[in-house]
Order: sequence, then structure tokens, then C-alpha cells
Amino acid sequence: MKKLSALALFLACGLSLLLLSSCSDAFYITPEMTFAYDDFGPEPMATRLLGPRGKDTQVVTRFASTRITPPTEGPDIRFVNMEQAMYYLRRNVRKLPKTGEGSDLRQRLSRTYARLYYIYSAKRNSMLAAPFSSYGRGGINKAQLMPPMPPTI
Repeated sequence: MKKLSALALFLACGLSLLLLSSCSDAFYITPEMTFAYDDFGPEPMATRLLGPRGKDTQVVTRFASTRITPPTEGPDIRFVNMEQAMYYLRRNVRKLPKTGEGSDLRQRLSRTYARLYYIYSAKRNSMLAAPFSSYGRGGINKAQLMPPMPPTI
């Protein structure tokens, strides 16, 4: 009887490990959004974050490191950290003049920020909702891992 229950336990663990290993890629997929180079402002403004504009440059924002050097082959894609892109947009909107001459650019940057905020806040809320293993003395405040961002610029 003990051998049967041990065998059943072993098979259940093995089956669950196989199931988890087949689903593990879905857990680590980070949301990415693709933008045009112009969504981050004109070239003189966006060069600091994205590097110089290339032919048909696309910008992919993600929760990973920034890579602004274009690949030697293939399409011209720049990868930008989502939090860094949001800080960049907030900083540059504050620098724009409050008069009517920068209103179109302000609206374009605000739309880009709003699209980024939707994904950022969803990921932050899901992270804060889950229990954290490091709690108490010496623990990390989870809100510091992903700081809160304002919903609009």
C-alpha cells in the first residue's frame, strides 16, 4: 500500500513538473509595445533616448534593458525600458512651452504615455497584489521595485 501511494505521489509530481515546464514560457512573457520614432517627439528631442533616426525606425518598449544601437542587419528596431520611456516623456512634456505652439507635440507625447501607463500600471498592480516572500526586517518594499506613476502627464 505504501509503495502504491508513493508511486502515485511520484507520478503526480512528475506530471505537474511536466505541465509547469510546458507552461513556463507564458509566465515570463513581458508585454511589449511598438511605437513609431515620432511618438517620442521630433528627432532632436528623441535622440537622447532612442539614438539617431534610421530608415523606418521602430521603437519597442518592454520591461527589460534599453538597446538603442540599431542592428547591423534586418529592420531598425530600438528597445527601450518602459519605465525609462515614461520618465523621458514626463520630463519632456514639462519642458514644452505652455502656449499653443507645442500643443500637438504635447498631445502626441501624452497619448504615448497613456498607452505605456496602461501596461505599466497593470503589471505594477499584479505585482503588488501577490504575496511577497521577503517580509519584515530587511525585507524589500515591493512598491519600490516599480514606483507609482501618475496616470496622466
